[in-house]
Amino acid sequence: MTHAYDQLYLAKSSRAVGNMLHDAVYAFNMDGTDFLNRFIQSDVARQIEHGNPKYTAGKSGLELFMEVMEKTTGKTQNAEPVESFDRSDAYWVGWMLTHYQWYSGKTFKSILAAVPFHELLGLYKTLHEADINKSYEVLDMHCKRSESRLQTVRKQCGLTQQALANESGVSLHTIRAYERKSKDINKAQFDIIIKLAKALRCNVSDLTE
Repeated sequence: MTHAYDQLYLAKSSRAVGNMLHDAVYAFNMDGTDFLNRFIQSDVARQIEHGNPKYTAGKSGLELFMEVMEKTTGKTQNAEPVESFDRSDAYWVGWMLTHYQWYSGKTFKSILAAVPFHELLGLYKTLHEADINKSYEVLDMHCKRSESRLQTVRKQCGLTQQALANESGVSLHTIRAYERKSKDINKAQFDIIIKLAKALRCNVSDLTE
């Protein structure tokens, strides 16, 4: 797999996101789920996913936190850096999420849809001292078990797979493969995604992982 940025930047990026989440939860008493939703909405997550060096190597955890809050509230945060030498469970979640996003190429949004913040916290005790590859294996398993976004939207529209195939002109075999995740919908030809989105009356971004 081709990664969005060089592994040399991964250590700094994962530490920054870990510190960002630690600050949000423990320094500013925010709900982790709410903050991670803000992280995604703010576009900071996308900048890291795309390997923007300003975000993967140029910002501290506190700076990331302040940017997320400013972009989602419209207000500048007044915050002083807090020295912390502890690796909290929230820090580990942010650190591990960043590693897994880099490794898998999935978006933060799709990872958190499959394994929400509270479930990630539940993995802390068993995985925080394990090799990172064990975390990759566990998250791979969670992501494969989770329902695809295509399947979720299709069900919300009350369509069977065959009805979606008839409506969209996309083959039943292809739809089944995307829903099983044996084929990656993020790598689908754009015209296929457009056909599916049109048939489901949704945005393309509602279907991609």
